[in-house]
Amino acid sequence: MKILIADPDRDFLQSFKKHLECCSYEIDTAFDGTQVIRKITETSFDMVLLGQNIPRVPWSELVRQLNEKKIPSIVMLREKVNSDLLRARILPNAYISFPFFPNELYDLVNQVAEKTDSDEKLSFGEVEVNVSGFILMNKIRVTNGEINIMKTLSQGKEINPKRAGPFINSINNKLTDLGSKIRIKYVMKQGYRMVTVYE
Repeated sequence: MKILIADPDRDFLQSFKKHLECCSYEIDTAFDGTQVIRKITETSFDMVLLGQNIPRVPWSELVRQLNEKKIPSIVMLREKVNSDLLRARILPNAYISFPFFPNELYDLVNQVAEKTDSDEKLSFGEVEVNVSGFILMNKIRVTNGEINIMKTLSQGKEINPKRAGPFINSINNKLTDLGSKIRIKYVMKQGYRMVTVYE
């Protein structure tokens, strides 16, 4: 797998470049937005890890161009992830918040890569998630974290609302936007579940 890491912190770039190369990934780096655009034009990448403070080109414009180039996977490196961000029109496949350990980034890269290659679909009544396309009901983009929440619910497992809160809120907002009656709700003695609501 060929990965481009883009971030203005060159020490960070070199550190994570070495770590991911040790995990058998082929890594290139960029430290500003114009470099990112040039490199994705000249080379085919399977994934781009994009820092939120990348200079010279806004990150939303970079994500738009990465999507136009049909980069299979985009991971955003950010200081904080919230439900408002997860509803953005221009959406990466996944986010990771600083600070994080090298193995956390490696695990996320693996998760996103596996989903990109997956033919799995999740269904909750009328709601369907295309895992490889990171698409909800063929209309709205969802992230790796949101898919993980829905997959956990589909397996009847418990989720931790403190860690899952932004993802739950974002999924419910997207389902509302789509006109679906399905929501993630807390059910007494069962925990969080996908249920039909009547308002």
